[in-house]
Amino acid sequence: MSNVNELTLWLGATRYYLGRRTYAVGDFCEELIANWSFFEEATKDILIREIEAEFDRDDLARLEGRDYKPLGDNCDRQSWEKARSLWKK
Repeated sequence: MSNVNELTLWLGATRYYLGRRTYAVGDFCEELIANWSFFEEATKDILIREIEAEFDRDDLARLEGRDYKPLGDNCDRQSWEKARSLWKK
């Protein structure tokens, strides 16, 4: 797979799953973790930026007590936190 196709596929899927409230978020995050070491650095940088932006939005939503959470329900956020541990040490 070319670098451009890799980025398109993973970025599109990441954007799709961010904010979803379904068991599939956990499955996607597991795939993201399993494939992380194969990604180009540019792909990792973009995915990190996108996911971190959603963490910022989710933190604010939770702080303000909003019903809508950009990362989904608590179980969805936990899945994203597990994926986030790839770059947050």
